[in-house]
Amino acid sequence: MSTPVVTPDEVREFIADYVENNHLLDGVEFSDTRISLATELAISEFNMLPPIGGVSINTFIRVGKGLLMSGILWKLFEGQMALLARNTMSYNDGGISLPIEERMSLYQAMAQQFQQAFLSSAGRAKQYLNIESGWGEVGSDQANFPVW
Repeated sequence: MSTPVVTPDEVREFIADYVENNHLLDGVEFSDTRISLATELAISEFNMLPPIGGVSINTFIRVGKGLLMSGILWKLFEGQMALLARNTMSYNDGGISLPIEERMSLYQAMAQQFQQAFLSSAGRAKQYLNIESGWGEVGSDQANFPVW
């Protein structure tokens, strides 16, 4: 089995998801398991764009590492929004109201940004792959005519 195009360590490096950088967390925000799931979901999203395809983690190199990174981050931040939504509340004491979880809008904005980058690049990549797959295969109706 070949090495995946984007590894969990590369994802963490790109977004600087390290214990020493996560001042409000006890560890990294995204586990290897969540990054692997986000990778599968991003590839699935790519494959479902027309024309439907069968690109895998090991063959995505033809499409591009940057495209896959955008898709992975889109899916990670989209998934993290569900957690944040479940834990959003405000605390009111003596007329002072404090939000307990206020990162959701930031994560939503990041998810949308990576989604737009992914879908834009994926559309161009799909066009290229579609043209490439048809190269040299264009038939002609005149090929069926007899030669005199």
